[in-house]
This record gives sequence, structure tokens and C-alpha cells, in this order.
Amino acid sequence: MTTLQVLLELQRQHGHLPEAELERVCVEHRVPRAEVEALVSFYPHLRREPPARHRVSVCRDLSCRLRGGGEAGAKLARACDGRDDTSAETVSCLGRCDSAPACTLDGVPMSVDEATRRVEGGDFNGLDRAATPEPTVWPIDPYASPSEHYRELRRVLDAGDRRLAIERLSASGLCGMGGAGFPAGRKWELVAAQEATPRYVICNADESEPGTFKDREVVRQLPHLMIEGMVLAGYSIDSAKGWIYIRHEYEPELAVLEGALDAAREAGALGSDIFGSGFDFDIEIFVSPGGYVLGEETALLEVLEGRRGEPRNKPPYPGVVGLHGQPTLMNNVETFAHVPRILETGSLDFKFFSVSGDVARPGVYALPVGTTFRALLEQAGGMKDGGELLAFLPGGASTGFLSAEHIDVPMTFDALREVGSALGSGAVVVLAKGRDLLDVAGNLTRFFRNESCGKCVPCRIGCEHAVKAIEDGRAEALAQLGELNEVMRDTSICGLGQAALTPVLSLLDDFDLATGESN
Repeated sequence: MTTLQVLLELQRQHGHLPEAELERVCVEHRVPRAEVEALVSFYPHLRREPPARHRVSVCRDLSCRLRGGGEAGAKLARACDGRDDTSAETVSCLGRCDSAPACTLDGVPMSVDEATRRVEGGDFNGLDRAATPEPTVWPIDPYASPSEHYRELRRVLDAGDRRLAIERLSASGLCGMGGAGFPAGRKWELVAAQEATPRYVICNADESEPGTFKDREVVRQLPHLMIEGMVLAGYSIDSAKGWIYIRHEYEPELAVLEGALDAAREAGALGSDIFGSGFDFDIEIFVSPGGYVLGEETALLEVLEGRRGEPRNKPPYPGVVGLHGQPTLMNNVETFAHVPRILETGSLDFKFFSVSGDVARPGVYALPVGTTFRALLEQAGGMKDGGELLAFLPGGASTGFLSAEHIDVPMTFDALREVGSALGSGAVVVLAKGRDLLDVAGNLTRFFRNESCGKCVPCRIGCEHAVKAIEDGRAEALAQLGELNEVMRDTSICGLGQAALTPVLSLLDDFDLATGESN
């Protein structure tokens, strides 16, 4: 057990990290106090002081701000005023942009109105951490019933061909759905070709970027597909161990995932001698201690190894030198979930999209590959309250805004790249005409500033400078952002600093931020 895991367990027991317990950790585990301080000061989820008995949290980031997050935060703060046992806080993205403004009470998702009622009435009973809302995804599953689960895994194991899945993925053109878009088959093949052993498989379920929540729904509704994809990956690269790294805000989904892993073991699809093939592979869950930057693959590895979640310099890449210095295959939830269907059909025929912001029905939608933004908007019920489309982010907060004239652009990696944006994580955030674009730009840039790990100067200082320029709002201040972006893009260690100003600059290209009108 790493020092970080020890601290996380202590916090689970006490609700915070008492000073006496920190001293005990140093003595019993023979850990320098400086190492403990480095961890406690880095992770926002670790607390030195006892929290209020009950905590209500409201998201402050873009999708929620567009749906009244600021007013919701003020409303809950008033409800908590004068109550010694309850505190209100605004937090970074909760991954529930479809129910914006997203709110949790003692970690349990609920509407702002319900949280207000409970706080004002002192009603904190009956909070069900395992409860989940009604489905929002259109499940696309190759299996008609649970009895058919893991059929493709059986076929691959019966064939005894470790290259079978790799060849099918390469032929399908599947690219990583977490943002980078690297060809999945090529990544699996690269790891399988390494001489070093053991090799590891990691599923990155730490989607923490504003507007991104599709993996949450895949975990909740189709966990067996993700698990099967991971086991197939383990077989393909000759690995015996995998991890699912999931954000701590996903408590209800975590309960679903734990049940799905137990069911897979009972079915013989996970553990020792899977389906009598002689192949062993098991999966462990690691709950993130919090922070957007931890979704960066090398920062995630640092967390699993018990250190501060700061990105590593690359190369070497995780496929060659990953967890504990060993070859490591890492994909996100959606990427793994596509694998069984691709093995059955031979092609990638659909894509998941998160849709939030100024739409009538925010949610997760599964649509055919190559669908246009217009078709996706129609699935989401069109614009909220009959508004008129101004702009949209096609791939999350780190991609470039596109104006309404791009409504018929196919939602694919290549098509979006051609018009100056990116598919990213498939997180679509929609803006209606009349929005305060300076406020939008400031909100996005403050997110990146707040979430920067601080390791590299260009990101740490550049994000702060960008926030000040946007808050200034004058044309001469905004004009500095282009040059600042070049420096951050070329010198930041990871994608946070490299892409932090992308959405803001895209707004500056197409709009007058002061008026919200097209240039």
C-alpha cells in the first residue's frame, strides 16, 4: 500500500486527516513528513480539518454556469447560513452536466431544489449512494441478455489467437475516445510487442473536463462491455492485471461497477483460468483523490504509484515505460466498451456524445459514426426555449468553438480537424445567441488555471495571466492571448497547458467577445 492509499484510507475513517494520524503514518510507515506534506498539499480531496457533518456542493464550471449554477450556489449558501452542521461549496466539474446545475449532498447527486429542501428541513436521512437516475443513453449492445455477456471473449479465447482482437481493432479504425484519438489497434500492438513483463491494462474513467460525462453513463449502463474490452486487452498484450481508475464523484456508478465486476468473476469471465482457457486476468478499482490533471495518462500513473499526480515528460510513453516502469496499455471507458461490438461486426458503427448547455434535453446520445452536429442537436431536442444557435464546443472544454455555420459538419476526427477544432472526448457544449462570451471565456480559463498542477511554469503562470487578460476585457489585453498561447502550446508538459487557451482563441476568431456578435 502506498502512502497515498494510507492517507485516503485514513480520511475514509475520520472524514479528514488528523495531525496525530499524520504523525503516526510517518513513524509506522517510516515515511518522511515532507512526503506526506507533498501529498496532502496536492490533492484537493484530502482535508486537514474536519468538514461539516453535511456538505452540499454545486458545480461552478461552464455547463452548469450556463444553466444557473451561480444562482444555485447562492441559494444553497443561504440555506446553509446559520447551520453549524452543514456547509455549502462551489466545486469543479462533477461530471453531471446533463443535470446542470449539478449538485450533491454528502456526495449523493440530486437537484438543487431537493438539496435546498433537505438542508432547510434538516432532512439528511434516506440518502442512497447506490441509487441512479433513469437511463439517458440509448444502449447499443451486441448482447440481447446478460446470459450472452462475454461471448466475444469466449470466441477469442477458444481461437487461442492473441493477435485476433488487435487485427480487428486496426481494421475497424477505432481511435481512442478519451480525447487524443490515437489508433487503438496500433496502441495495443505497440504494448504487445514490448519484451518487458509484466504488462498492465488501465481503464481511465477519470473524465473531469466540463461537459464530459459519457463514460459515466457507459459505466452505469454497459459496464460488462468495458470489462470485456479490458479482459480482451489483457489477453492481447499478455497481461494478468488491470485497473479501473474512476473519479471519486462517481459514487453511484462505482456501486454499479463493483457489482458488474463481481458478476464477471461469478461468470468465469474474470479472475483465474478464465473460461477454462488457462488465461488469468483480474481488475482492481482505484478511486481518484481528485483533480482534472489526473486524467492525463502519465499523471494518472503517478497517482497509482503513490506520488503527486504531476505529468511526466514524454517520451517514453506509457506503452513502453508505464506503471512501475512496465509496458502499460491505457484507454478510456468508451474505447474499451466498443471492443466486443467491433469483434462481432468488424466495424465501429456508433459513437457516444455528451451534450449539455443551451439544449432542450442534455444527455448522452449514441449516434452513427459520421453524424452531423445538426442531427445530434435534433436528438437533444434542439435549442432550449427556442433559442438560436451561436456556437458549440464539439469535443470538450479543451477544443475550439465552432460557429453556427458549422452545423452540418460531421462529428468525426478528420472533419472537425479540417474546420479547426477537434472531436476530443465527444463532449458537446452548446451556446445560444445572447450569451456573455467574455463570461464564457473567463469561466473556461479559470477552470484550467484552477486545475493546473503547477509543475511547469508556462502552464502555471500562463493560465493566471490569461485569466487576468480576459477579466480586463480590453482589446489590447485580449490581443496578448495569441502569443501567450504559442508559448504555452510549445512549452507546457501536458495537454492542459497546451490546450488551455484553445476555446478562448476560437471565440476571438469568430466573435466580438464584448458584444457576442460574429466578426
